[in-house]
Amino acid sequence: MSSASSTAVVTRRVAAWHLALAAAPVVIAAYFTLVRLDVLPGTQVALYVSANAAFGVACLYAARRHPALRKFLLLMAGSAAAGVTADVIFYVQALTLDEVPYPGIADAFYLASYPLMALGLLLVIRRRTPGWDGASAIDAAIVAVGAGYLVFEFIIAPTWESGGHGLAAFVSVGYPIGDLMLIMVGARLLLGAGPRSTSLRLIGGYLGLVLVADTIYSIQQINGTYQVANFLDAFWITSGFLLAAGVLHPSAPKLISDSSAATPDATTGRLVVLAVAAMIAPTSMLVQVGLGKNPQVVAAASVCNLLFLLVLVRMTGLVRAQRLAAITDGLTGLRSRRYFEESLGNESARAGRYGLPLSMLLLDIDHFKRVNDTYGHNGGDRVLVEVTHRLQELVRPGDVVARYGGEEFAVLLPNTGPEQAWEIAERIRRGVSAAPIAVTEDRLSRVTVSVGTAGMPAVGSTDELVLAADRALYAAKNAGRNQVAAADGVERVAQPQAA
Repeated sequence: MSSASSTAVVTRRVAAWHLALAAAPVVIAAYFTLVRLDVLPGTQVALYVSANAAFGVACLYAARRHPALRKFLLLMAGSAAAGVTADVIFYVQALTLDEVPYPGIADAFYLASYPLMALGLLLVIRRRTPGWDGASAIDAAIVAVGAGYLVFEFIIAPTWESGGHGLAAFVSVGYPIGDLMLIMVGARLLLGAGPRSTSLRLIGGYLGLVLVADTIYSIQQINGTYQVANFLDAFWITSGFLLAAGVLHPSAPKLISDSSAATPDATTGRLVVLAVAAMIAPTSMLVQVGLGKNPQVVAAASVCNLLFLLVLVRMTGLVRAQRLAAITDGLTGLRSRRYFEESLGNESARAGRYGLPLSMLLLDIDHFKRVNDTYGHNGGDRVLVEVTHRLQELVRPGDVVARYGGEEFAVLLPNTGPEQAWEIAERIRRGVSAAPIAVTEDRLSRVTVSVGTAGMPAVGSTDELVLAADRALYAAKNAGRNQVAAADGVERVAQPQAA
């Protein structure tokens, strides 16, 4: 008996973003080879322009594939088009004229690319964090102020001190101002809350390369050492292909995914970035004094004071966020059991001091284990979150709602007697069961709760109050669930009304 063996050949499709990354070293090698040989000037221009052109085409292609990203991508494509136009004009002038005019028409298109890019990135930021993310805004401001001092110290101030106050000076200052715009927006994007996708990292790589290259270019322009087709072109070519790969990557739609966290985590990397940014100005002063130069003392002092205030505000926010996290349940956003017990002690003391009634509710989701067993923990989490939303709508302002245990919730009712507490408990019971809850994307399940109520001064202490509410809760569950039971000295169970 013979057997035939065959070898299965698995072909892996090369993705477009792979091609964009692979193109960068090839184009750079070909470009500098032609520059060194001083041949085929038109091909040199085409190779250099290919990076921005590839980015623009990638934006248009991705805009067609991802309608949700269209506004952002079209603005980015506009930025790329402005860059391509500027490159063509600049290199045509460099090849046909003895000296490229500065400033020239190319500079107008180069400068126009900055606001288009910044506006596109701002749209991404707004989609990722629709609300006000103050923490990320402060972080971005710290980075921008620190970098802004360097730009002012080494580019803007020397430009003005050299006596240039005409159009050339304004254009020379325009480039670092455009870079500062990208620093501010880029820092806000990269330091903000939201998913850290490969697409975002590629965009971050683009921003880093462009800002480094632009800064060196500005310094060379000031010193009069800039030459066409120097090593900076490798930075600019690489950055264009990086950005093309970023918008073509499959993770591009995650760029506008809503953040799952209200504020970004205070990671070690983030704190290092903020520390470095805050130390830029004083360190720069020390370096310049050591080199026998005179730093911009007024600017440095102003920047240091501003950075100190921003860091102080940021640390205050971190402390507040840590305190809030300590008293907040991570899944539901309700207060924690620890916070509830502290509030119960405070309200009990106030009620005793002023002779006010105080009540509390303990409620438990009926047959919650069955939900977890049937739909998994994701289904159980959906139920917990939806019950939380309904609870928050059904209680009064000033009532304290907490997640007391796994599927158990507690409600503290200040200045509330037993009759009113009973009415609130019934309203909660009916409200929770009024509509089914989506336990999966396409499956609904009816959920009910059992509620136990207890109040002071019917019981003498906070410990007794919690025990009384717990006994009432178990009485409600033993009576058939979807019940409200009250404990005010003697336990009693009410029959549920029609839900």
